[in-house]
Amino acid sequence: MSGQVSILCVADYYLPGFKGGGPIRTLANLRELLAGEVEFAIFTRDRDLGSDVPYSGIAANSWLETEHGSIFYASPEWFNSHGLKRAMAGRQFDVLYLNSFFGFRSSIELCLAFKKSGLSVLLAPRGEFSEGALAIKKWKKKVFLALARALGLYRNVHWHASTALEAQDILRQFPDAEGKIHIAADPVIVGSAAELDVSPKREGCLRLAFVSRISPKKNLDGLLRVLATVQCQVELDIYGPIEDEAHWRTCQELISALPEHVKAAHRGLLVPDEVSPTFARYDLFAFPTHGENFGHVIFEALRAGTPVLISDQTPWQPSPSGAVTVLPLDDLDAWRHAIEHAAGLGSDEYQKRRTATLEYARHYAANGTSRADNLAMFRAVAANGR
Repeated sequence: MSGQVSILCVADYYLPGFKGGGPIRTLANLRELLAGEVEFAIFTRDRDLGSDVPYSGIAANSWLETEHGSIFYASPEWFNSHGLKRAMAGRQFDVLYLNSFFGFRSSIELCLAFKKSGLSVLLAPRGEFSEGALAIKKWKKKVFLALARALGLYRNVHWHASTALEAQDILRQFPDAEGKIHIAADPVIVGSAAELDVSPKREGCLRLAFVSRISPKKNLDGLLRVLATVQCQVELDIYGPIEDEAHWRTCQELISALPEHVKAAHRGLLVPDEVSPTFARYDLFAFPTHGENFGHVIFEALRAGTPVLISDQTPWQPSPSGAVTVLPLDDLDAWRHAIEHAAGLGSDEYQKRRTATLEYARHYAANGTSRADNLAMFRAVAANGR
């Protein structure tokens, strides 16, 4: 299919929101990189994650024209299938692009409502089928998945997998998706390292950052349990919205029980433009997540020159340079050793690792096929339909 493809993208959260994490940045990058080839219209909520207040200065329930396409900010009463149909009135789209599987209003309800519409549906689970993600609210998810398979609710859906591993996750849940899975990596933009203010490393001490939503999936409590066992001096700063209050209370209890040489504190929220500059002030990003289909925040750290220590539940692979260290979630001794080793690095050795991390990020962005793969995916779904 040649010519411009028209995509109606539904997402729970979008700019100027930021608390929804990586998917917001992924969609913004897609719109920018595919401008001129793909017309992206966004249907999203009129407020950020966890907020009862709509965005200031943005009119709800009408289309807003922006540099990279139209955006419809829906009020709570409009963010559903009825509101989407009203927003679509008078407009033609080739593909309905959903960015969640378990989101009721942003996905499940829409799949049911548009099942017989003839509109091609492309669904990106965004890591929701990873083993770690499915373990959270396990039985509720298992029941819905079994019901969806039995009723054939997703038989005609196309699937967007960010990696080959996510494609396997999708097939495990929906074997009949064979032939309708499109693999296209999340796009990234490097930016300029010259804009970042980097602090020198102190030998024997580690400035550690955790940047993510505070929820069981992101596993801040797991990191705190590791820090309770380290013998080195660590300062952990936590950034991100508190999505799960019960989980945060558990984390607070763990923080209060940390040994004297380990300090941890919640430093509030970061808007998107603050993420990489903030990472640059730290020696290491520790992220023992239970599952990411990509993990845009990982790249945010890398492009700031900050090495990352992550779980084996993401598509990122370890780097011999030390830019990326990948460890099994259940190997707490390995996590402790990696943190203590990083703390022991001197300024010169650490600077070499930071330089290698910046080079890793530049190489990753320059050598990826994300733009071409995403463009091919949207064109194929638009052309093939069902």
